[in-house]
Amino acid sequence: MSSYIYMLVLESQPERYDRGIALLSLGASGRIQRRLVAQNVRAGMQVLEIGCGTGSLAILAAQAGVHVQGFDISPGMLAVAQRKIEASRLQDRIALCEMGVAGMDALSGERFDLVVATLVFSELSVDEQRYALAQAHRVLRPGGRLALADEARPEAWAQRLLHGLLRFCLLIVTFALTQTTTRAVAGLAEQVARAGFRIESEERSSLGSFLYLVARKDEAHRVEKGDAT
Repeated sequence: MSSYIYMLVLESQPERYDRGIALLSLGASGRIQRRLVAQNVRAGMQVLEIGCGTGSLAILAAQAGVHVQGFDISPGMLAVAQRKIEASRLQDRIALCEMGVAGMDALSGERFDLVVATLVFSELSVDEQRYALAQAHRVLRPGGRLALADEARPEAWAQRLLHGLLRFCLLIVTFALTQTTTRAVAGLAEQVARAGFRIESEERSSLGSFLYLVARKDEAHRVEKGDAT
């Protein structure tokens, strides 16, 4: 959990971001990215990444044979991502853009087969989350998928209490260093459904504080719940 709270601290030092996230999450960040790619990426796809950060997920996806368009609001993170992409010789498969979710209206409709976002929605306001989901639905082709992984508010009261106690101490340190914070996402699955998606799977960590969700555009289906650990 500490990796999601300290993410903004690390974003102020882009060069250390990947190593810091891997350390603080005990490798969980890398595992969820690899899983997301393995389960959702197929060769030939057009993929959009919301909040691409230092490009780790975009590179994994491009190595699987897809074209990725990624955007992020942080020029420092994008600079690190571009260097990593060039080192991997994937410039012909990954295109980066500096913008926030408000710029998604400039993207062509029904262009992408997959939209992905990891540890992004917890940094957005509720209005921004809704807007990003509406735009993700618009830019996906019919039958396209949305794959999200983020910090979430636990559903059970006991889990919520434990999560709140652990999070409180980390929030104090985070705010002291950055004058900002993240928010555990509440009701993300409901927001995804309201945006017009059919939820295919919704999994939570054992503490209930991390959500991995996959949805498809414009169909109705039963939600399957599991354990993200």
